[in-house]
Amino acid sequence: MFEVERSDFEKRIDLKKWFVSKEFLDKYCYTGKDLGAFWQKEKTTFKVWAPTADSVVLRLYAFGSREEALKQGKQELAESFSMELDQFGTWSIQVDGNLDGLYYTYLVTTDGETCETGDPYAHACGINGERSMVVDLERTNPKGWKEDRRLEGIFLHPVIYELHIQDFSYDFHSGVQDKWRGKYLAFTQRETSLDGEKEFPSCVEYLKWLGVTYVHLLPTFDFGSVDERNLEKEQFNWGYDPVNYNVPEGSYATDAYHGEVRILEFKQMILALHKAGIGVILDMVFNHTYHLDGVFQRTVPDYYYRIGESGQYSNGSACGNDTASEREMFRKFMIDSVCYWAKEYHIDGFRFDLMGLHDVETMNQIREELDQLPNGEEILMYGEPWAADETAMEPEAIPAVAKNIHKLNPRIAIFSDRIRDGIKGNNFIPEHRGYANGGKREVLKAKEKIAASVCGLCGKEKDSIIKPIAPSQVINYVSAHDDRTLWDKLVISVKGEEVYRQKDQELLQMNKMAAGIVFTCLGIPFFQAGEEFARTKDGCENSYNSSPKLNQLDWHRAKEYQELAEYYRFLIAMRKELPVLNQLNRDTAERVCFLETEGAVIGFILKEEEETEKWKQILVYYNPYADSCTVSLPDGEWVLLTDGAERWNLGGLETTAKQQKLLPRSVTVLAKR
Repeated sequence: MFEVERSDFEKRIDLKKWFVSKEFLDKYCYTGKDLGAFWQKEKTTFKVWAPTADSVVLRLYAFGSREEALKQGKQELAESFSMELDQFGTWSIQVDGNLDGLYYTYLVTTDGETCETGDPYAHACGINGERSMVVDLERTNPKGWKEDRRLEGIFLHPVIYELHIQDFSYDFHSGVQDKWRGKYLAFTQRETSLDGEKEFPSCVEYLKWLGVTYVHLLPTFDFGSVDERNLEKEQFNWGYDPVNYNVPEGSYATDAYHGEVRILEFKQMILALHKAGIGVILDMVFNHTYHLDGVFQRTVPDYYYRIGESGQYSNGSACGNDTASEREMFRKFMIDSVCYWAKEYHIDGFRFDLMGLHDVETMNQIREELDQLPNGEEILMYGEPWAADETAMEPEAIPAVAKNIHKLNPRIAIFSDRIRDGIKGNNFIPEHRGYANGGKREVLKAKEKIAASVCGLCGKEKDSIIKPIAPSQVINYVSAHDDRTLWDKLVISVKGEEVYRQKDQELLQMNKMAAGIVFTCLGIPFFQAGEEFARTKDGCENSYNSSPKLNQLDWHRAKEYQELAEYYRFLIAMRKELPVLNQLNRDTAERVCFLETEGAVIGFILKEEEETEKWKQILVYYNPYADSCTVSLPDGEWVLLTDGAERWNLGGLETTAKQQKLLPRSVTVLAKR
């Protein structure tokens, strides 16, 4: 047994050397745009890249699964065709006739072993993604789809709301009809409200009221951790388990068996959000797959995955199978996949999970390819600039981690853990406190991170490690789906006991301060759905597969904490009213003027460049202390826009000069005409 395992390791090492050799690159790197199944009424062309295969056979099926054929008492296998070896390691065949709605797989034989696999480039699939599907994509277009476009101009004032499709409408009180709760179609229902009573908006009506410009959807591609055959059973997963990268997930569709339904309903969701003025960002999880025994490994064994020096599979993703973005054909796959979603589904932005496991060249090439699309330069790109652990990236490749941010295109952004941990304390130590929830010692210690964040980490107050080219590369946030919600972190760090369901004015003010900082720093603001109404998961730090009821957005709680939501709504509107906060260039960051303040209090001035703007300057103060304090104002008359606690008004609350009282744990914003 030991000898067999050692032999497998040695084989992987040999393959690794072969895959990166010049000979392999010259002979097998394919640049064509025709991988996959391309339907026409009179014929369908199939092409798959499998350079190590001895033979490839196309199998056509009448159904997406064997059980469907058995249930109907019909034959499942329609026909088989031997594919022909083509250029650069591709295999292809053209099959006559209208194949729309048929399913298919490939039988790939390599070194005498035959595997049946789906198509890595599949655009549609059957139940649980087991078989790929031929589809006439025109048939999946809802009414009005041809007129739909990515939203223009919203990238100038981005506010990103991170959302899980099932969470959004699963709550019985969401006002969404039962058969659509937790589904794509929940986004299409109009005039939704809490319990359908028309008093408090829910779902898309609520998003419109709140004013966010983008929703960031947690993974919506076909993932493997939810059984689409058994949706009557209560199931939940965030979806970071890729099976078919270019196909929408079936559990969010009203019918997971017929592959065209999920595509149609996904497009209906996009159309509804675009009509509401909201852009859509997809969460792309290219750094690993659901498991090793998937379409990549079955098609070209060990090509798509990183192999360590001892022949083991690399585990920088903590999932046991890091993909190799630096390899030409996986890099191509990533580029093709992102561009496919942008073109076919009119997607407005992409977020990359564990982007630190990808290489800089791949990320920059994706940016370049998106820029070639109509208005493609407006498509957002950002990702996590870290990995879960070490990975076996090729030595010449440069990882897209935070310290290499300056090597990324200026329009590829990263999540800033500096502002996250600066505001609330160390993300991974529950009791640790930061600038918004700390005592005198903690707030002083966090002041440097917060001041650097004001400038998007690249002004006069710089970060010592992360050196962005401009604030356009910084995503400012204090909570996301990972780890505890902001409210739960505040409860456990301040109260020291699990009182997550109790309303607490002290914690509410800390929450307001945290949001006020995120929305007044240069960069792109981002927040987790429900953060604005004190979302709680009862302290659960990793709810990726917890019950849907724990994860769902609680629409009664949204109404109960409406004042907090109103404050977020004001902050979003304020960023639109004060264009200087959306200036993402380095010049703006370097023009931030910090004022002399005592202790951990921070004060700064930002000046508008355009003379036509309503406000010429804005003045912001952060008071992280539990007590009020008074500051001397710069010369001139200033209009108070918000005291960061109880009062806010875009038109101005009152005019003041010389001095301003700063309330406890507050973000005070003043402006000058």
